[in-house]
Amino acid sequence: MSLTPDEAANSLKEIERTRQRSASAYGYAHSSPFFVMWGVIWMIGYGASDVFPHQAGSVWIALTVAGAAGSMAIGRYRGRASGAARFGAGGETGWRFLATFVIIGLFITATYAVMGRVTPAQQAAFVPLVVALFYALLGIWKGMRFLIAGAIVAALTLGGFFWLHEHFMLWMAAVGGGALVLAGLWLRTV
Repeated sequence: MSLTPDEAANSLKEIERTRQRSASAYGYAHSSPFFVMWGVIWMIGYGASDVFPHQAGSVWIALTVAGAAGSMAIGRYRGRASGAARFGAGGETGWRFLATFVIIGLFITATYAVMGRVTPAQQAAFVPLVVALFYALLGIWKGMRFLIAGAIVAALTLGGFFWLHEHFMLWMAAVGGGALVLAGLWLRTV
């Protein structure tokens, strides 16, 4: 029995749709531990910023360095576990991730320098909004769940900033960090 050209074309379209869904599911599952880890870092960082506001800068520097190292470790582990060549001896993904992280850090630092003095709450809101932007852009290219996660982080950040002035840091610890942890768990369920 032979296929008609229409049946063959439909089969090829279905194969492509299946490939795209599979790639999205893999991307979601691969991203899940990063969301969870950074959610916990946000919980610790924003919680410490509320309790120890004068040490917030030092706490965030230490947490950011730990988060970058943790992200690279997760990436290497996941790469080795999947046998992906891109995580091989050349370490190409590691340096690219580190370079991306440094460039984002430089962008945020330059933005603070240009904007002048800002309040701790403005500083605390800006970084999550940049993160939300990157998740939303990633969602446009890689899957709707990233876009939704970015929109939720942005909405929660703005809501807390405008309506919970006195408790903004705790809001970001619980809700901002919690949103990332829940998004990570949601990404894992694909």
